[in-house]
Amino acid sequence: MPTALDISIVETLALLDGAFSELADGVAEDAYAVWLGAGISFGKLAALADLAEEVVDHLRVRIDPGDPTCRWKNSLDRILGLMGLTPDDWAKIDYGSPMAAWPDRQSIRARLVVQYARMLDQNPAGEREDYLVWNGFDVVAKYADPTTDPGPEHLGLAALILEGVASDTASANWDGLVEKAVGILAGATANVLQARVVPADVQNNLARARLYKFHGCAILAGADAAVYRERLVGRASQIHGWPDKNPVMAGKLLDLAISKPTLMLGLSAQDTNIQGIFVAAAKQLPATFPTHPPAVVLSEDKVGVDQRSLLQNFYANDYNARSGEIEASALLRAYARALLPALWLHVVCTKLSAFMAQAAPGLPAGELADLRIALRRLRDTGAAAAAPEEHEAFILQALAVAGRAMSLFRDGRTPSAGAGLYSPLTILSVTKSLGDPTLPSSGLPQLGLGIALLGRGGAEGLWTCAIADPAEPKSGAVTVTGAGRTAEVFFAASAQAAARLTMAGHASQDDDAVIVHSHEVPPAAARTPSVAPGRTGRIGLREFSLSSLADPATSLDELLLRFKAEMAL
Repeated sequence: MPTALDISIVETLALLDGAFSELADGVAEDAYAVWLGAGISFGKLAALADLAEEVVDHLRVRIDPGDPTCRWKNSLDRILGLMGLTPDDWAKIDYGSPMAAWPDRQSIRARLVVQYARMLDQNPAGEREDYLVWNGFDVVAKYADPTTDPGPEHLGLAALILEGVASDTASANWDGLVEKAVGILAGATANVLQARVVPADVQNNLARARLYKFHGCAILAGADAAVYRERLVGRASQIHGWPDKNPVMAGKLLDLAISKPTLMLGLSAQDTNIQGIFVAAAKQLPATFPTHPPAVVLSEDKVGVDQRSLLQNFYANDYNARSGEIEASALLRAYARALLPALWLHVVCTKLSAFMAQAAPGLPAGELADLRIALRRLRDTGAAAAAPEEHEAFILQALAVAGRAMSLFRDGRTPSAGAGLYSPLTILSVTKSLGDPTLPSSGLPQLGLGIALLGRGGAEGLWTCAIADPAEPKSGAVTVTGAGRTAEVFFAASAQAAARLTMAGHASQDDDAVIVHSHEVPPAAARTPSVAPGRTGRIGLREFSLSSLADPATSLDELLLRFKAEMAL
């Protein structure tokens, strides 16, 4: 079985289809609150061990060897004293040499990570209490660097936020990579996500999603230190008693822990303020194992000590007798770099699967299930393109392709400058989307059906599907190659979108292309192929209505046969 580090997106999807299907379906319903820790930014930002070493060297170079009361040495002595060093350990430490040259460097780094909150409280005499955060490793330079790009974790979460299924996120992180990812996907002016840092922020409810940065924000602290510097939480003295010092934020987090199950990503849960939130939640609404969906899911390779404590408190009445089952139900061995892109693919596939039933009311339930299998097959084929260690490149390309396809589908135009990389199917969860009165007229049910039919035809060997270069104006949503020819296939939600496709030159009358209309094709736009289906010569643009094909269909074989004839490949 792959580890959480090396699992692929396809393998993660298999987990979401199998043992963790309740989690996946819960995410698609916006049921989960997402809790983020430093691990989600692994590889993008400095690790805690690196910060600890930087603090040590920052103090070390300022020591005055001739001053027996040197405040810098006193601060460093107190930090190293947190680890319970033996006389032999102390003898190996040379304040005159960089920490990189110390024989026990790796051991000291690891032990300081465990003590990082207490370490940050050992400020030199005469300096501000947050000196080691603000100056020791320069929190603004490290965590507000505008050149740092979001990774696949942040982009995957941003896509879920845009799809309306991650409306509440709680983050212990200081960086702004989630916000930056949302900006890349939605555009700089979109009112999608509100970062909540100070108490008054909770009174603004205009954005679709909320990001509770309960340990503060380095970007805001750098821009307005007078307001936001004191909100940067990292020191033990800040964490202890944090709920009493921050009742508004603590109340919001407690509500999340009570009202929504928890998906924890890259968060060790070692801080007492986090543990306290879940202890209080368990007291107010105790969980009885098993819960449906799982009340706590950990994106980890193994359950950590503090995470185990969290589970013990959350399932207080059941843990002793069923600890093995509880930990197995909670441990999803896929880190966020694979899990969040996989969840986005799952949500998109789930929405299309749910919508398409409205487009084919005459199909038996079993045949609709076959079409859902075809959608999953296409999803997995796309996910298989994600090479190891290339998840960021994969999801950027996948989001760009999907965003362009949706823009062409809705408007017949490619995304405008500043509009963002991605356009969601809907901005609501699956069930809420199904209840949206505009869904039948949106064309989305027919889009889901059309994509499923392409997948079904591919499974039967009628054609193959591929994604062309989205930078090529003539490329469709998908390139389909049949026995006789290859065509660029576009989907159009309306006659207006289809007209714009041709007016903009994406699909001209002489192109070997297909426009699949969700609704009726206006008479003036109808075109009959000039060559009989099956010939290899160019036959020009084909347009047909999927609703006209599907409404009278009573079997999948009948519907696929009609679809194949109209595609003329």
